[in-house]
This record gives sequence, structure tokens and C-alpha cells, in this order.
Amino acid sequence: HNFQIQVRHGFTFVGLSLQLAFYCISANYVADEALAVSNAIYFSKWYFHYFRSLKVPVLLMMQSAQNGIIIKAGGLVHINTATFMN
Repeated sequence: HNFQIQVRHGFTFVGLSLQLAFYCISANYVADEALAVSNAIYFSKWYFHYFRSLKVPVLLMMQSAQNGIIIKAGGLVHINTATFMN
């Protein structure tokens, strides 16, 4: 009877760990892609194009993209791969 309880708890732990891994890896991917937006804008050589009207919006877009995206679970815990590894 004790072995059955241990097996049940083991399966529950593995299931919850896989679910956490799925959410953490996906959230980390989204955060990395958000930071890649800033790099894509910077390396697009936007400053060589003579669109003076786009200068301020592009700079603001780069600045806001550098802040990154932080996904939290319940507003308490950051969801990323470091959370999963800990």
C-alpha cells in the first residue's frame, strides 16, 4: 500500500514538473523574442534611411523593447527557465 502511494506521488510530481517545464520554456522563448526585436531594429540600420518622421517612434520602440517581458505566475514568481532549473 505504501509503494502505491509513492508511485502515485511520483507520477504527480513528474506530471507537474513537465507542466512547469512547458510553461517556463515557452515564457523564456517569448521573453527572448521580445529582446530580439530591439536588436533587429538596431541592426536594421534605420538611421541610414532618411525618414525623419520615424526617428522618435523607432527610438521609443527600441527603448521599450529593451525593457523586456517578464511573465509572472500569480503576480509572484517569474516564469522562465531559471525558475524551472531552481
